[in-house]
Amino acid sequence: MPSPFDDLDAAASSAVVTAYGEQAVLQPRRSEQYVERTADADRNGAIVWGVFSARPTSFDLHGQARGAELDGTTRVNAARSEFWIARQQVETLSLRPAKGDLLSLPGHPGSPTYAIAAIQPTNMGDLAFLLVREGEPQ
Repeated sequence: MPSPFDDLDAAASSAVVTAYGEQAVLQPRRSEQYVERTADADRNGAIVWGVFSARPTSFDLHGQARGAELDGTTRVNAARSEFWIARQQVETLSLRPAKGDLLSLPGHPGSPTYAIAAIQPTNMGDLAFLLVREGEPQ
């Protein structure tokens, strides 16, 4: 029996997806060492609704310093891309997303594609995908 907190979480998740959600296409792929990823015929693709975010991030690279060489640090700027799916959407999926699967965003200019680099489940049943940009769509 769902608790009142589960009902509140479902309402909040629904509001977030309604306000910020977008459609994405999840395409399963096989990953093998030293081989380019190919479509996985054993798992069907799915159209999912979730929230995409790409925010700037930066980090410092520190090297070895010898005397006056390599003073300071090198700062690397990047964009961290994530796609969040609410528990209600996760429960409707016929497949469990896996690292290496392809996520396409048809609502964005150029329909960018991303590989799932990591999957972070929450204790509420939501999934957050950490994404890496793939090459231009074929």
